[in-house]
Formats: sequence, C-alpha cells, structure tokens
Amino acid sequence: MKRFGIFLILAAMLTQLCACTTGVTDETEATTEAPTQTTETTRIQHQLSDELDFGGEKFTAAFIANDPKYYFAEESSSDNMVAAVYRRTMKTEDFLGVDISYVDDVAKDDFFTLYKSGDDIYQLLFLGSVHDPITFTSGGYLYDLEKLPNVDLNAEWWNLDQIKLLQLGKHPYLAVSDFMITTPQAILFNRDMITNNNLENPYDLVFAGTWTLDKLIEMASAVVNDINGDGMYDGEDDIVGASISSGGSVALFTGCDQLISSKGEDGKLELVLNSEKTLSIADKLASFNQTSGANVHQDSIGGAQKSFSTGTVLFRDGRPEDMANVTEYDFDTGIVPMPKYNAEQEEYKCYDWSDVMGISNAIKNPELVGAVMEFLSWDSKNEVFPTYYDVLLKTRYSSDMETREMMNIIFDSIVYEVGGTYFGMQPGFCELWFTGASFLNWGNTNFSAFFRAYKNPARNTIASYYEELAKFEGPMEEETAEETAAQ
Repeated sequence: MKRFGIFLILAAMLTQLCACTTGVTDETEATTEAPTQTTETTRIQHQLSDELDFGGEKFTAAFIANDPKYYFAEESSSDNMVAAVYRRTMKTEDFLGVDISYVDDVAKDDFFTLYKSGDDIYQLLFLGSVHDPITFTSGGYLYDLEKLPNVDLNAEWWNLDQIKLLQLGKHPYLAVSDFMITTPQAILFNRDMITNNNLENPYDLVFAGTWTLDKLIEMASAVVNDINGDGMYDGEDDIVGASISSGGSVALFTGCDQLISSKGEDGKLELVLNSEKTLSIADKLASFNQTSGANVHQDSIGGAQKSFSTGTVLFRDGRPEDMANVTEYDFDTGIVPMPKYNAEQEEYKCYDWSDVMGISNAIKNPELVGAVMEFLSWDSKNEVFPTYYDVLLKTRYSSDMETREMMNIIFDSIVYEVGGTYFGMQPGFCELWFTGASFLNWGNTNFSAFFRAYKNPARNTIASYYEELAKFEGPMEEETAEETAAQ
C-alpha cells in the first residue's frame, strides 16, 4: 500500500518557504534561498506506471566509494541541498511504495561475500577507481543495464553517451544519470592578488579563449616570493604562485585535452599518451616545478601543501563546491576552468572525478530496482539540480555575474578518463594516470624514460582485464576465432 507522505512533504515545503525571511545579497538585490523548482509539467515525464506499488519492499544503496551527501539524507533540514535530496527520496518512496536506505563505507570484500552467499542486501553500488571497479565488471557482479526493467536509457535523465563510453565489453554495467551530482575540477584564484600585482583578469582570459597552461605558469611565477629567505616558501608571509594537489595536476593534464587512454577502432581501450603534445605538456609542468619550486607545493611526497586560505597563494586547484568556503576568507576569490593547452584548443576541459553506479547482479526484483533508479534519476531535475546549480553554486557561492558564468563554462566543459575510472589504481596505469603529478609535484623530468617504464605494465593491466571479461561475457564480437586462440 502506498504511503501518502507526499502531503507531508508539501506541507514541509510550505513551512520552509514561509520561514525564509532572509537571503543572499549581491550589489543590487536580495535573493531568497528558497528551493528553485522546475514545474514538473514542463518536463518530459517518466513512463513509470501509476499502478506500480512494491508494498514497502526495501531498496538499499551501498557506498563502496563516494560520499552519500548528494544522494541521500536521513532527515530534512534547513539546508536547501539536504532538504532537496531528502524530498527526492520521499517522493520516490511514495510514488513506488518502496523503503529506500543506504549504507556508507561498505568494504568491497564484504559485498563479494554477501553476493556469493546469494544475499540480496544491496541493490545499488557506488564505485570508484580506488575501489576496483574492474573486479565488479569483469567478475560478473553487475547487472546489464540494457536488461534492467522500467529504465529508459535513451531518456534525457540518463547519460547514454557516457554509459556507452564506459562500456568496455559487450554490455554496459556502469551507470551515469542525473541522480549524480558532477564535481569537475577547476582553478580557484585570489582576486586581490591579481589586482595588487597588476595581472590580467583570469575571467577576461577565459572569455577571450586565452586562459592557457602557459598563462597560469606565467602569472604564478610573477608573484612567488620567499620573503623570509629560507628557501622553503612555507613561512607565514611567503607568497606561493600555485598550490596544486596531485589530483589537480591530473586535471591540468586533461585540461590540455590530453587523455591517458581512449577506445581504438576495435572498441577496446588503448593508451594514447605517447605523443609530441604529451611530451610538451610534461616539459611545461617539469619546468614549472624546477625553475620555481615554490610555485607548487607537493601534497603527498616531500612536502606540505600551503593553504589557499592564508591569502598568500595565487592559484589552487579545487571544485565549484569549494566556493562555499570562500566567504570565510579575508580576500575575494574567483574560479575558472582548467587552462587549455594553447589558444588554438577549441574548448576548455574540466576533469570530473565523480564515481559511477552499478546494479548488483544478485538482485531478486529487477522491476523494483529499475523503477527506483528511473524515478530518482528523473526527479533530480525537479529540485535537486536547480538547488545545487542555481541556488548554491550560482547564487550563494558566486559573488557576481562573471563568476556565475564561469560556473556555466566549467560544468559545460566536463570530460572523463575512462581508463582512470577502471584502472586508476592498477599497476602501470596508475603511474601514467598521474603523469601530471609526476612532473609537476614529484620532480620527474624525462617523459620518454617515464613512459617506457610504465607503458608495458599498463598495457598488461588492460589486456588482463579483457581476458577476465571474456571469461564472463565471451570474446568481443569483432574478434575472430584465430585472434581469440592467439590470446
């Protein structure tokens, strides 16, 4: 029997709207923080039947990776985002007659044990490169998304292009939909330091298409200053040009429109790293590190990253959501996309570290699982997305229209590294994935030697994956019997 919680939801929304008497102000007007909702009748509707009722059956998500904060909330809150996420779950429960819950920090080995015992405890899995998605996909632990009932992968709330991109074998197992909040990498900068040093406005450079890696290095190098003269650049008053984490260095590489891997003509993943362009990027990063070591603070090997909050760092890597903290700083902060390789590069590229979803192949009720995923994905554009992108990122966390436009550019520039998703922590591939960090943060200077050292282990990692996948799926259709035998 379906619950009638939707009436309580509407009442709570009205109460919250009445309680919102103050808002965020900019230079011209006040903007309330009441949730921004898209009128559902203006959207393409899902095709789930109104007659669906699963009688309170449980649906549980297991977070083997990622943070549940943008996916589920245990109770409503005065925080707009938490409230929107909570209401999405409540509406899904009410429409389908299901009981939705989640478990955080699930160990993959614990899941495998439950799976092998035949237990259908977790239906939805959140996976990331650190948590071995290759085992889940090649081991037969995930459900073929194309066979999941009540799901329309062609609908606009599913990212079919990305799902196909993530498909390395015959069937898609990793899901991407509007249920997920993207977290692209970007560059934050100290606007006061830009003004005080008479530097070009990064916003103007982005709009002109000339915000490049060379420009970031040039500007960072212009401000660096070891004021206390100890050569360490970590004193209270020392000025640092750029404080870039290893993850940020990966995103700098991708920002230059250079991936580590790509699908070849046969549909299989292959390395695409060994090129003149790659060598050029690595040389730029190594030179940046060597000629002015103060420009980059290593975040895990050999040193500590100086905090951007001190007001003595010009650039740092970050994400749009990091703008939530800048109101606490004593200086103005801006945000721009990752810089391009050169002005001729047509588009900015912002690496998205978001993890992916998979459906357990042990599910006993595919109809329920598909219906829940379809409704959660569809409903996200009604309130969760507008709250996150419009109320938070573009209003509360953006001090002016230029910053809001930067947010648009960043989210319109998202790219993914398929190889990183699958093999990010695997032998050989891991080192190549972190090429940017190896040259910017960790002192490598010879790309040719670096690539020679890791190319074969990386290729072996990819080949081993396809061998394991073939045991489960059978050989790729493009392979002939002779090719299969040769492997």
